[in-house]
Amino acid sequence: MPGRNASPSTTGSWRSNGSSGPRLATPPAPGSAAGDARDARVRPGSRTVHGGYRPGVRGSLAPPIFQTSVWVYGELEDYDAVARGDRPGHLYGRNSNENVAMLETALAELEGAEAGVATSSGMAAILVAVRALAPKPAPIVAPLDLYGGTLALFRNELEPAGYALRLVDFDDQGALRKALVGAGLALSETITNPLVRVADLPVVTRLAAELGVPVLVDNTFATPILCRPLELGATTVVHSVSKYIGGHSDLIAGVVLGSAALTADARRRSVLLGTTLGPFEAWLAVRGLRTLALRMPRHSASALQLAESLREAPGVNGVHYPTLSGVAQEEVSRRLLPDGAGGMLAIQLDGGRPAVQRLMERLRMTTFAASLGGVETTISHPEVTSHRALSAAERSALGIGPGTVRVSVGLEEPEDIVEDFAQALSP
Repeated sequence: MPGRNASPSTTGSWRSNGSSGPRLATPPAPGSAAGDARDARVRPGSRTVHGGYRPGVRGSLAPPIFQTSVWVYGELEDYDAVARGDRPGHLYGRNSNENVAMLETALAELEGAEAGVATSSGMAAILVAVRALAPKPAPIVAPLDLYGGTLALFRNELEPAGYALRLVDFDDQGALRKALVGAGLALSETITNPLVRVADLPVVTRLAAELGVPVLVDNTFATPILCRPLELGATTVVHSVSKYIGGHSDLIAGVVLGSAALTADARRRSVLLGTTLGPFEAWLAVRGLRTLALRMPRHSASALQLAESLREAPGVNGVHYPTLSGVAQEEVSRRLLPDGAGGMLAIQLDGGRPAVQRLMERLRMTTFAASLGGVETTISHPEVTSHRALSAAERSALGIGPGTVRVSVGLEEPEDIVEDFAQALSP
């Protein structure tokens, strides 16, 4: 990657200037260019620590918060040059902000993308990405177990606008190929929500490429620490930054990552729709990103340990985790996720909803919360949270029943997590 001609701003990167939108035109302080840290050989763990910010520019080791909605100019030509894109800078917070640019730069580097555009939520990221990849209404191919929120977005907003959703089993190559014929976009998830099925992305992207169909991948559950879909042939990647990237259950944000041209289109749409991200949320996300490479292995190891322990737990008739020994997707999961399969798992309880309520009441350390990816272990009930928009029959067809519990495994001591579930599930 080029790196010695980076933009003169606080948003230092391992990439050349111009990839992630406007930048604040501030000359770098002597010796602040992060030298070897911007080398392409720097590993992902180091990129999470240093990505998106060059401390020497402002004299502040920690990124400052640019809590402003507008920037001032003394010359009309300066303003006009920034508006034309001829000069780095910011004009108005709905268009860009320095903290947002830091986040976009850092995440683009981690995913190996040319550029990124941050949005006000993960759902906003999916919306602007779909509209940028398929500007005219077209059939969109997606997995049968598509995230409930994304499904609701299609049913309530995109299908009335003319888009047609084709739901198909992505493990059935014949059915997938047939569905891709004439499609405008394929939408996949690295790891599905809530039953944590892993898409064989090299197969999906190969079949789509043969038919000229772009592929959008939601990489929220894996993060770029565990999987980088662009390296597997995906066209564009989205994240709910609210989850693992932020990592502390204290922000709502999303991001679209891909080519400079694609993200420029997505940015234009986001600005017009008003789905841009605020500076404080972006600052929180960058702070969370600093520890992502440390957190994901811990989430993954603890989730696997809990999943293994729950296989023999009373009242549990099913455990879903991608790399459990003997599960149907173990081979593809280990091949695509060699460094861990993330912190999400699901269990099936005998006794349906009353059993879920009993579990909630008996857990001592673990709490019920509808989101995921934080430092604390939480449970959720898809029937009343993420998949409530589906009918009971639709949920049942996906394997989501009244006794399905999604678990977001946190960073507590793994033995304490295991013991909490063991005592809560005991007779």
